[in-house]
Amino acid sequence: MTTNMRRNRSRSLVLASSVLAAVAPVAAQQVSPPDSALAALVGEALDVSLPTRSASEYASASTRYRQVLAQARALDPSGLSLDDQVDRELLVAHLHTQIFEIDTLRLHTLHPVSYLNLGAADRLFLWPGAVDPSEGPPVPDAQVRAAVRNLERFPALLQSGMENLAEPARTWTENALYQVGYARLLLTETVPGYRIASSLLRDSLTSAAVAALPALDRFERFLREDLLPRSTRSPGWTPHAVNVYQLVHEQLDEYDVDAMLRVAEEEDLGIWIAMEALADSIHPSGDLRTVWELMKDEAPPWEGVLPMAQRYVDMATEWLLGKGSHVVEIPPFNYGARITSPMSRRTLSFGGASRGHRIDNRPSGYYVLTPLESHLSDEERDSRIRSYNPYWTHVISYHEWLGHNVEGANTELRVDRPMRRAFGSIYMSQAWSFYLEQLLEDEGYYDDMLEYTSRLKTRMARLQMRMWRVQRILTKLRMAKGEMTFDESVQAYVDRIGMEPANAFIEVQRDSQTPSPPGREIIGERIILEMRDAYRDAVGDEAFTLRGFHQALLGYGRIPLPQIRRLMLRDAQRGVS
Repeated sequence: MTTNMRRNRSRSLVLASSVLAAVAPVAAQQVSPPDSALAALVGEALDVSLPTRSASEYASASTRYRQVLAQARALDPSGLSLDDQVDRELLVAHLHTQIFEIDTLRLHTLHPVSYLNLGAADRLFLWPGAVDPSEGPPVPDAQVRAAVRNLERFPALLQSGMENLAEPARTWTENALYQVGYARLLLTETVPGYRIASSLLRDSLTSAAVAALPALDRFERFLREDLLPRSTRSPGWTPHAVNVYQLVHEQLDEYDVDAMLRVAEEEDLGIWIAMEALADSIHPSGDLRTVWELMKDEAPPWEGVLPMAQRYVDMATEWLLGKGSHVVEIPPFNYGARITSPMSRRTLSFGGASRGHRIDNRPSGYYVLTPLESHLSDEERDSRIRSYNPYWTHVISYHEWLGHNVEGANTELRVDRPMRRAFGSIYMSQAWSFYLEQLLEDEGYYDDMLEYTSRLKTRMARLQMRMWRVQRILTKLRMAKGEMTFDESVQAYVDRIGMEPANAFIEVQRDSQTPSPPGREIIGERIILEMRDAYRDAVGDEAFTLRGFHQALLGYGRIPLPQIRRLMLRDAQRGVS
């Protein structure tokens, strides 16, 4: 790692400290004491675990989920406070989804990469002093012990995978084979290089990594020789499966598969017209694809990518603490731009968000960028680096750190109820981050911080990002309806966004592995804007502030947007901030 890269990575912690001095600590939402019977059911549901993901563990989990679901449905909601009514509905949705995944979808028989679970060992990479002494102290003992447990359990997970996996789609098995390479990198190079204060714990971690390697070798042979020949399933999911997640888990009754498609088709046309008009202002030819290629040509060499990304994080922070202070409150947490940890590099082919550890009793989260590694072909390296052009990187930077990581930090700091902390709505996380992409432009960030040409190209990048989310809807749902093939989906990202083919393939491959609904950005943004209007009506024009609305929105956790609306409007009427 270069000195400049170390300096930029270390600076993120200094920057976070300056932010802390500029904002007041955020408080948890005021909620009534939980109902004891409901709290017991929540505790029982969240206590269900699958330590090795064996078939017997899944059968036991399904039985326990069904028992708790029956008891939760038997609770009379009329006798519960609104907070408890929401928690009961979250619990029912959570249990229904878990049972659906185990008994109907049998997702554990179809998702090979999910067994390569090295999360605790992989996350050590994000500890500031784990690989670079200039960034801080070595990894704390508690984090190392969690990683040791993760590695010790890993062979049993892989064994369960070999016993459970049946007939996934071929591209899913190929993805798992690719991810095996990153698991081997983590076990053989990354883990032995971690800075750990205790020699005893360091030896335990290294020994556990060495012991896990034979199991990884067996799993790779199983994937290649046994599972790949019988990986004949379509990579598409049925509309019914998508609707279960959309209507039951996310509770978005108005936006089933057909409704999402109608919204996406309208967006597709409107965005294309806007991009063509913008191309006329950027290049004399007025040709959209010429503009896209010229923008990608501006990508720096890999050595310049991380400093560029950190610069954009710094720019947004400067604006948010100055002219943009009316937009959002940055909670006390550590953030910045960092290298992607090994096990996230296939999923985040050119970057994303990764949640870090608690540092000095503050949460952390980073905009991570995936390096161009030696195993990539020259052609793939040349393609991947173009995705790090300044304009895509700029928009993605604030989507990730100000979006996902601010949202995650708020949940960690402000949400106390166990059901709300545990619920995993992909809508809330993704909708908030996507909503910010246009919001910052609308509120003056581009005008204040960018010169004219950069402003136009960054606006083009934002429109490409929007079209990207539209194509997620169109491709996934048309595949679900049998109207589009996997290869046609990949080509749609190339044709409608200008995405590089290597990244387009990974995008479709990753997104196809589960039936999670693809409308989380486009539909989610619509719902947030509708909530903003309703919140303004509830508090009145004189009392409404954008910052106040965002502070309220982020205070309820990663739960379905309709439930956030219920709680937010109740609290607005009460005058709770």
